Amino acid sequence: MTSLSDAPKKVREVYRGRVVRLDVETVTLPNGATVELEIIRHQGAAAVVPLKDDDTVFLIRQYRHATGGYIYEIPAGKLDPGEEPRHCAARELEEEIGYRASSLTHLLTFFTTPGFTDEVIHIFLATGLLPGTQHLEQDEVLEVVEMSLDAALAKINDGTIRDGKTIVGLQAAYLRRTPPAGSLTAPAIRTLEPTDRDAALAAINTAARWYREFLPAGEYHDPEMSAAQWEAEARRLTWYGAYVEGRLVGVMGLEYVQDAALLRHAYILPESQRQGIGSTLREHLESRVQGVSRIIVGTYAGNYKARRSLEKAGYTQSADSEAILRAYYNIPEDRLRTSVAYEKPL
Repeated sequence: MTSLSDAPKKVREVYRGRVVRLDVETVTLPNGATVELEIIRHQGAAAVVPLKDDDTVFLIRQYRHATGGYIYEIPAGKLDPGEEPRHCAARELEEEIGYRASSLTHLLTFFTTPGFTDEVIHIFLATGLLPGTQHLEQDEVLEVVEMSLDAALAKINDGTIRDGKTIVGLQAAYLRRTPPAGSLTAPAIRTLEPTDRDAALAAINTAARWYREFLPAGEYHDPEMSAAQWEAEARRLTWYGAYVEGRLVGVMGLEYVQDAALLRHAYILPESQRQGIGSTLREHLESRVQGVSRIIVGTYAGNYKARRSLEKAGYTQSADSEAILRAYYNIPEDRLRTSVAYEKPL
């Protein structure tokens, strides 16, 4: 049987431009029919959905002559010869909206219009956004806009957003951030051993790059934790890890100090966030606490995500966070001044 991948019997190049090439190809289809097809050859493109932690998405409102005006799009661009899609996505993200990503997760690759072109677009989810430098080309007439992911989806529904890659990308990002009910795999929780150190450090230092947007200037370190620091912490606390399909995706430590249990060093890999893993890990540690009157958690004042999660879990901010942090934690003065403490009585 003839395969769709078989070479055409005849190819006539009609046009070659900067972006596309138009060929007329004589091919034999799987049903035996020989036909002449007009095919646009394209080297492919990458697009990226830039999503902040509060589910705000960056879009561009760009002038497109072919559509007769401005349309909403996610940042995108064509691949340079030999370029990896991930590199292209990172480049376009910074050039078009002026941000860099701590984490780029591949969402999907799709054919744009398979009836007459071989163009594919690789779509990525960008999280842990950090300020970069915008650099627009002469033919890029656009403005950067922000809206909630829900508002962007509503604009798809009412016909405001009509660009194909943007529709696909936003919906894929939504499904990744909010997986369908019943589709999540519950993480397996266990204590970490010395042999788990390298995997745990990889998780901590990768996740820390995403959390850096919450940190005061000058307080982010890369790596966030060294092997020596991990081992020093292991001498006074118990490390726990969350595993999904055998992969370590989150860590947290449990330490007893005076009359309290401290939950410390909570790190979840960016691609595993918003899946209940952090909450499951915290609840597991809470269930292990005994012999004390309260649980204390410290976090950065600017980390609204962690603070919101703790408040939903029944924690309240300490009346005097500085006093609590000084009494129960041994942390640098600069971090102490930019942190808050939360408590839950037992």
